[in-house]
Amino acid sequence: MATTDDIARRVEEADSARSARRTTAAQLVGELARERRAVVQRLADIDQQIGEAITSNTDVIDVEELAAFTDVPATDLAQILEARRPARGRRRRSAPDPRMSKADREPAAVVGAAAPEAAGKP
Repeated sequence: MATTDDIARRVEEADSARSARRTTAAQLVGELARERRAVVQRLADIDQQIGEAITSNTDVIDVEELAAFTDVPATDLAQILEARRPARGRRRRSAPDPRMSKADREPAAVVGAAAPEAAGKP
């Protein structure tokens, strides 16, 4: 039978190996995520530059010609241009304030006026 010291040592050994793997995994994921973020930002910058080059030269060359000369699909170039444009949506009515009761949202009733169904009844 193992002594309490043996048990403590075994648990510590098992935990240290697991802890080392967890540390390695966390470091790798963190490093790759930082690298990914940098690449995504770089691609966004490149897309911005491509879009600026296209829009500043539309008077001399259109997207179809650019696609033909560069072997970049016109759909890719159009997608880059679309991403540069601010999204415009229809203006929507704002939702009612959930803190207000239904009675507060409806027009006020005229004081002293009888309800239509009560008119003519004693």
